[in-house]
Amino acid sequence: MNNDNITLLDIIDRRTLQSLQDAFADATGMAALTTDDTGSVTELSNGTDFCMNFTRKSRVGCERCNKCDLKGGEESSKTGRPAVYYCHGGLVDFAAPIILNGKHIGSLIGGQVLPEPPDEEKFRKIAKEIGVDPDKYIEALRKIKIVPKQQIDAAANLLYQMANALSQVGYQRLLAVQKTGESEAAIDGINEKFDAVQNQIDVVCEDMTTVNRAFEDIEKATDSSVRAVESTDSIIKAIESASTQLTLIGFNASIEAKRAGAAGAGFNVIAQEVRNLADRNTKLAGEVESTLNDIKKAINGINEQLKSMTANVNENAKSIAELKTMLDETSELVHSIK
Repeated sequence: MNNDNITLLDIIDRRTLQSLQDAFADATGMAALTTDDTGSVTELSNGTDFCMNFTRKSRVGCERCNKCDLKGGEESSKTGRPAVYYCHGGLVDFAAPIILNGKHIGSLIGGQVLPEPPDEEKFRKIAKEIGVDPDKYIEALRKIKIVPKQQIDAAANLLYQMANALSQVGYQRLLAVQKTGESEAAIDGINEKFDAVQNQIDVVCEDMTTVNRAFEDIEKATDSSVRAVESTDSIIKAIESASTQLTLIGFNASIEAKRAGAAGAGFNVIAQEVRNLADRNTKLAGEVESTLNDIKKAINGINEQLKSMTANVNENAKSIAELKTMLDETSELVHSIK
């Protein structure tokens, strides 16, 4: 809250002010009023007939009364002690300022008394100036309480002490309001941080889900690869079987070529090549089988690692979900503080 914009009623409620000035009026038998820089903020306590039904009922008189009230509070604020003065209507009033952090935000006004019997001719002139019946004005004047100056000064000092107390209360309340504002700002900042963390956790959860799905797809692909490698076993066995058959054919062809003598010499060369081809096929089939076995072992190893990583991802996803729940609960508690 900006101190420059604070008004009296921002820090002290109207009912409290009214109760305090009513108590002062009852204790002293004098009138009392609370004002700020715009005019009165309470109902006049123990007001006199002279002021309420004549002076303030006049437009001119009311304007002069308001100016007097403001001037009295300002004067007291400047001097640092209660201001005792004659109002425009000829009565004695006194004022005490309510100060908040060095700023004058209001005043307590008391009085509507006389320190001695009045000069009635003077008051008749005032009546004419403000446009009221002089005779009735004098009749109301004669009801004004005559109070010794010492008693007026004592009442003014009492009002000044009350104003100082209100100033202290107002200052403490201002600090409390400012602290509350700072706390609310801090809570808002915490809530923003919680929201940011929760958003990041939501993103991480989505990423974890995506990664988990990717692992599942890779796991399926590796399973398919293992099955594909295993399906080649029958092909390798068929190649090995064919090589064996070729070898046997080569041997049989060689035997028949020897029986044929010179006529079978060319056939014997072919038989030898068949045996050589069979040997190469057998060797290559063995190498392919060895390589496929290595691939199968590697794929199985990858598959086991993927399963382990998938388990870790699921465990991390579970932990993050639990963390999100705790953050949600904490965020609700922080919101409830406000």
